[in-house]
Amino acid sequence: MLAKSVTEAARFIAERAVIQEGGPVLVRFMTQVASRFGVVVTQKVAAQALPILGALGGAVVNYAFIQHFQEVARGHFTVRRLERLYGKKLVRIEYERLAASG
Repeated sequence: MLAKSVTEAARFIAERAVIQEGGPVLVRFMTQVASRFGVVVTQKVAAQALPILGALGGAVVNYAFIQHFQEVARGHFTVRRLERLYGKKLVRIEYERLAASG
């Protein structure tokens, strides 16, 4: 029952993106959530669940970086394709014109 409640609390935290708040806050939060379920959670049990939350947080950060760099790469290769078609000078002139008007 205790392990199930801690797992449910970890899943709740991961789904709500509370991971950004830090370790000690997570331990207190998990203790509060478990107490609402009527389960006593020691700090040791809550701290043992932190690696799971850390892994989930790392996965979220990795996904964000992958998405960001994928978009950057898409833009980079689009510019490269335009440079091959129209020349670097013309693409640079248009880029500067768009940057100045934006």
